[in-house]
Amino acid sequence: MRLDRAIYAVVAAGMAAHVTLTALENTPDAKVRFSTRSKLLARLPQWRFFAPNPGIDNIHLMYRTRTGGVWSEWAEIPYSNSLRWYSLVWNPASRAPKVLFDTVESLRVMAGLGASYEWTTQTSAYRLIEDVIRDMCLKDYKGAEYFQFMVLTTRPGDTHSVMQPVVVSREGALARSTDTA
Repeated sequence: MRLDRAIYAVVAAGMAAHVTLTALENTPDAKVRFSTRSKLLARLPQWRFFAPNPGIDNIHLMYRTRTGGVWSEWAEIPYSNSLRWYSLVWNPASRAPKVLFDTVESLRVMAGLGASYEWTTQTSAYRLIEDVIRDMCLKDYKGAEYFQFMVLTTRPGDTHSVMQPVVVSREGALARSTDTA
């Protein structure tokens, strides 16, 4: 009975600490970020519920594959899904594009705050995007051996759009399992 209470207390304290640190990390006027203090705290969610700073850039997620030593052209992954007549009321397919957009946005924010490339590649956002691109390439590009992704921003202007690469990933291998079991 005492062990059950002790476990409950530890889990409750951990959850309370996580919720508190997440709330403090996400206040609009936070001057000190906990996520820059340690690798453990770097996994705190980065949410902005009320968007105090409106976006002025368009964010694009680009990828390419390499087959036989030749890289393909960069292609874009759209953040959209096909709408149905009932999408206004029930649209669960909108969640995956929203998660992908928010994850790409978090990489843009990290780069804007001066995060090092090595640190960025260890974040859950980078690893999630890497996994999404890898899975897509394994499914859609059977002969490809490697892949790479890039986060690119564009700022619409009066006459033209200025493109700026934010993060370009390392080359990732498209390992295929030869095991059928």
